[in-house]
Amino acid sequence: MSSNKNSRLRFNFGFMLEAGSGTSRIIELDYPSIQLEEDVTLSPLKGTFQAIRNSKGIYITGELFSNISAECARCLEPLMLDIAIQMDDLFYYPPQTAPQGEFSVGEDGFLDLAPLVRQLSLLEFPMQPFCRSDCKGLCINCGQNLNEAECDCEVDEIDPRFNVLRSLLDSMP
Repeated sequence: MSSNKNSRLRFNFGFMLEAGSGTSRIIELDYPSIQLEEDVTLSPLKGTFQAIRNSKGIYITGELFSNISAECARCLEPLMLDIAIQMDDLFYYPPQTAPQGEFSVGEDGFLDLAPLVRQLSLLEFPMQPFCRSDCKGLCINCGQNLNEAECDCEVDEIDPRFNVLRSLLDSMP
């Protein structure tokens, strides 16, 4: 795990590494806004997690709540999505014992939760976010937001690729 020294989700758990298994701490987060990467900003980020020392490292468990900005898949209007982030991960120590792709505590005793919180928040992001369940979307011809007003476009109910079939139907007696 690469360590970002400027991360606001970087915690010093060196004291827990010296302690015996079972040592734990509860940490409460309450950030008005936090940018995890260029593509993920959470506003606010609140919640509680527990860090527990075990024989393999530090186990992190807890739940965080936040909002993430998105754009409606139908009308392209900006919206804020409520997300709940369930943390349930082991950060290995010493770092050399971590299986490839797993998180670890740095040799200096610091643990950065930003990569984990980023991954989990992106997993909570829906494939197609909607501003509301009955969103009408955009007109396919003129681009008018149909939630705000109707457009004057003529609706051709048949797909143009089926014009040949239409002509056959029209030619039948």
